[in-house]
Amino acid sequence: MARQFPKTLRIEVKFTTGTTIAVPKRERESLLTKDLDVVGLIAALFWSGTRDVDGRWFIVDAAESFRTGPADAGSLDVRDLERLEKSQAWLAGLRNFVGQTWPSFLRAFYEEALAGHEALKTELERLKRIGQLHERVTKDSVLELEHRKAVRGIVESLGASVSGHVFQDLLAYLLALAGYTRIQINPIGIPDIEASEFVDHSDAKLVVLTLTQDQADRFIELSKVAGDEELVNLLTGQSKRP
Repeated sequence: MARQFPKTLRIEVKFTTGTTIAVPKRERESLLTKDLDVVGLIAALFWSGTRDVDGRWFIVDAAESFRTGPADAGSLDVRDLERLEKSQAWLAGLRNFVGQTWPSFLRAFYEEALAGHEALKTELERLKRIGQLHERVTKDSVLELEHRKAVRGIVESLGASVSGHVFQDLLAYLLALAGYTRIQINPIGIPDIEASEFVDHSDAKLVVLTLTQDQADRFIELSKVAGDEELVNLLTGQSKRP
């Protein structure tokens, strides 16, 4: 179960209003690697009118999904993905995190998603940069009906093609909440998403510091000198003069 949160993910994202996804040879080859710290994934989201399928992410290891190798183009339908998920237990941690967080994440950024790819990506990048991405996502449960309504609203408003880009953006930055500190989205190239520099915060202890504004400013300057960009972004996002 050590591969539940691989250090680096390379992901091809698929969204369809049908029940089958195509994964061409070029895309499959981009996911294959000999680096044991890197896992190539296929993440698929469906909106096909099937209640137990629509609106949830299917996530499978590409190297274990096409037994015939990269030379042949392939496709996977919903039942193939369900079968593969059951057989790929090493991804349970990642898959469960996405499944549990996805409805709340979509609800948190629903309005930005309706505004389209550029508006959404700009806001997600901004919040990640200042260390406040997690603050937008509440732990309140989202009803299945509410979640399906949100997915349907995006698809009907933006159309399937633009919706696919929007869902890709959302998945990428959802992975930032899982602990992937570097997120790269490739709008033209392959793979669609690269998530790397994973940091496991599950056992991290939280410490609360109370500083004056001058002390906070000094802390920020020292962090800049030390080259700790992540800490600088966090501090500058939370230490602002009134």
